[in-house]
Amino acid sequence: AELSGNGMRMLSQTLAKKGDWASLYDATNMRAALLGSGNGEGVKSKAASATYYGDMYVDFDCAMKLVQRGGPLEGVKVWVTNEYQHSGLRDDGAAIVCKLVSMAKGSIHVPS
Repeated sequence: AELSGNGMRMLSQTLAKKGDWASLYDATNMRAALLGSGNGEGVKSKAASATYYGDMYVDFDCAMKLVQRGGPLEGVKVWVTNEYQHSGLRDDGAAIVCKLVSMAKGSIHVPS
């Protein structure tokens, strides 16, 4: 069943008041997963992302801070584009996922 109206309002207010959330993301663990632990281990994971310049739901500058040098997602290869909006995966998911997988594998290079 969908929540709407007063039920959704009550749920969102309850969640907003909750103060004992565990850390959702651990920057140290994310960096280690992408860049290795720094003790000679190589890169553990490969990742790529699409960042839509004109996305109305995700702040571009905030997203770029996460992937900048020294950021928790520094090892992620980023495709910055305005070719799609927030609904890119719904609009052309196969092409986007194919491009991101190729970027992560290193078979294509997209400057960002």
